[in-house]
Amino acid sequence: MGKFTRRISRYEDDHDLSFTREDRIETFRRIHRKNKDNRRGSLFYFGKRFVGPILGTFIAVLLLMGIILPKFYQNDGVKQPLSNHASEQEQESSSFSALLMGKDSTENDNVRTTVHILLTYNSTEKTIKLVPIPRDTYVEIYDAEGEKKHEDKLMHAYAFYSSPEAVSATVSNLFDISVDYYSIFSEEEIYGGLGIRDPEKRINHIQLGELLDEQLTFSQLKKIVEESETNIPSDVLTHFKIEESNTDPIEVIDLENGVEETHLNGIYYIKIKQDTIETTTNKLKQHIGNEY
Repeated sequence: MGKFTRRISRYEDDHDLSFTREDRIETFRRIHRKNKDNRRGSLFYFGKRFVGPILGTFIAVLLLMGIILPKFYQNDGVKQPLSNHASEQEQESSSFSALLMGKDSTENDNVRTTVHILLTYNSTEKTIKLVPIPRDTYVEIYDAEGEKKHEDKLMHAYAFYSSPEAVSATVSNLFDISVDYYSIFSEEEIYGGLGIRDPEKRINHIQLGELLDEQLTFSQLKKIVEESETNIPSDVLTHFKIEESNTDPIEVIDLENGVEETHLNGIYYIKIKQDTIETTTNKLKQHIGNEY
């Protein structure tokens, strides 16, 4: 076959492949249909991927609002801070312990504390326990920062550091119980309330528990505390009350039978027996629901 013949044949083949007008219209129609199908597939993929999580988040927010909002809004949309319930819980948990201290009323630069009464108050039962501690009790003396210093009589803790916190820390260590507050006043306040005028009777501090049990009233006790130098907050004092219907709201835990008199290096001391300390500590902790 010659060159001319091959050229004619190739031309005829190309001529057979040429598009007619109808072919072009059909081709464009197919391209348009394919693009339309692709757009539909993209929208379906987007919806499948994102609409589900968005809808789930929206439902979760609605449920959360339905749980939280009723707790803050009551009575036709008026906001309630829920303070009443909080106040009731706070009042129920306002039990406390305090150390009542009577200072020596004599003119002396080294003022000592001659009266020591450990008090616990149960705000739910509205009851009080009092533990009078003899002034000559042999103890480990602590300073206001809670550091152990030396052994001496309890009444000397204040004389050494001029700090009610030091005496509180010393008593706290003795009975292994936290002392929340202190109240310090002249010994005349307590002895005057008990009607003890004879100085000789004031020397026998071992019998103070018996005197408190027989003569001290709650009104006298609260007045002494309110008029003293104290770190008890005013709101705590406001809730410090007893039930009038309670026939025995104040219990005095007398240590008289659990102490022994002794002399060390010729100096008179009183030592509290360890089992007496442990028994007293357990009573006080149970009274205020305190395990520390």
